[in-house]
Amino acid sequence: MKIVHVLASALVVVCCLAAEPTWNPVDAAKEAEQDIRSGHIKFYWVGSIGVRPVGVPFEVAKKYPQANAGIGCVTNDIPLRERQEEYARRYNEKMFAYVSQKH
Repeated sequence: MKIVHVLASALVVVCCLAAEPTWNPVDAAKEAEQDIRSGHIKFYWVGSIGVRPVGVPFEVAKKYPQANAGIGCVTNDIPLRERQEEYARRYNEKMFAYVSQKH
């Protein structure tokens, strides 16, 4: 029974880690293209007190689901925050170009 618990815990950890973006800005356009192909339109938002979409007008972003690229979290990991914001910018710019073209 103990082995089942350990295996289940390991599976949960792997699934959680796999669900998070890498926050490598180089991967952002690729993820946006995958989401466009699958019809999952969303925009990444960043910030703590002033949450905002980056690289896309607020009026457009609020019409679509919101994805978290470091919303409301307090962290001392400044390089992580910078990667998240750059990732969000690149992803959002690609997604914005698609939704702008669509209409």
